Amino acid sequence: MSTKQHLTASGFSTILSYYASLNKGMSPSVLAAFPEIIGVKKDTVALPDNLNPHWLSGFVAGDGGFSIGIRTETGQIYFRFHVTQHSRDSSLMNLVVKFVGCGKVNIRSNTVITTYKICYNFTRVSFLILINILFITLSL
Repeated sequence: MSTKQHLTASGFSTILSYYASLNKGMSPSVLAAFPEIIGVKKDTVALPDNLNPHWLSGFVAGDGGFSIGIRTETGQIYFRFHVTQHSRDSSLMNLVVKFVGCGKVNIRSNTVITTYKICYNFTRVSFLILINILFITLSL
């Protein structure tokens, strides 16, 4: 931006090639206006055998969360930890299952979203320990 390359035809084409590489690609109207634009080839990243807990802490802070709920039928309190990603990242989600030691990866049939949900049968103590490990201890 500081060199003003985005104001040239080639610079604008470069920006559009990045846009074409995003999750859903270019919109039909942009594709019709710029049919020559080809998306940038994305690098594939090899996944590690085990996740780094510090990395997982930051990842969950951005793309996940914790919740506590009450089942209306039974009044039972449940604890939930979840992370949501694109379906192409299901291998990464399986590493989260492996790291935490329980859970399930759900790939929705009507969308490209993958949701990782840890089992709901946390005890209150184990739930608080997980929160402590991921967000308090590792962020110090």
